[in-house]
Amino acid sequence: MKITTIKSVMFFLILSLTGCSSDDSNEEENIVPEKNSYEYYVNATMQQAIDDLGITIHKGLTPPNVEGIYTINPFYCAKSTKPGDLFDDLEIGASTLTLSNQNSAKLSVDFKNFLIYSFMFKNETWQGKGSFISGEGNKFSILLHSDGELAGTDHVSKFQTLIILSCEIDVQNNKIKGIKNLQMASIMSDDYGDPHKDLMEIGMGRFFTNSYAGVK
Repeated sequence: MKITTIKSVMFFLILSLTGCSSDDSNEEENIVPEKNSYEYYVNATMQQAIDDLGITIHKGLTPPNVEGIYTINPFYCAKSTKPGDLFDDLEIGASTLTLSNQNSAKLSVDFKNFLIYSFMFKNETWQGKGSFISGEGNKFSILLHSDGELAGTDHVSKFQTLIILSCEIDVQNNKIKGIKNLQMASIMSDDYGDPHKDLMEIGMGRFFTNSYAGVK
């Protein structure tokens, strides 16, 4: 009787250990990259879009302090991967870029870019709290997901874009004067099925440049 009981206990113990091992394996296979990492924002489709647009990514774990409010004027679209895009090679307006609440330990920063279009009565905001920042020396890149809406005549299409900012901070006498060699990209990352068929395809994007953006 005792032998039977011992065998039963051993059987369930082995079964339990086998089950735990299987669960651990599944958890490892389904690990999601941390938000403050390049891999969280960039999958194969986004990497191809980045390569197509030609935007530089400054990687590294020691980005400079970038906090400040900057004026980007003009906000120039140097390239678009959307066929026939009217924004391609066009100065589309001016924007105010606000970078705040930088956390060096978490590699995070709050990002807000407020764009006022020069050729239509419209403005647009790209925003992300706790966005990922990387870089080293005076060079840095910021990646974030920004939610947006496109208003049609009788509907609103919601979408999400991957926003990338890459540039070099300009420091003089230990004071930030601006950012130079500015590059920014907006890439469609989620169209939520695009039920109204009025959004650019996932992976298409626009590339914006400006040689210098001074502190406002």
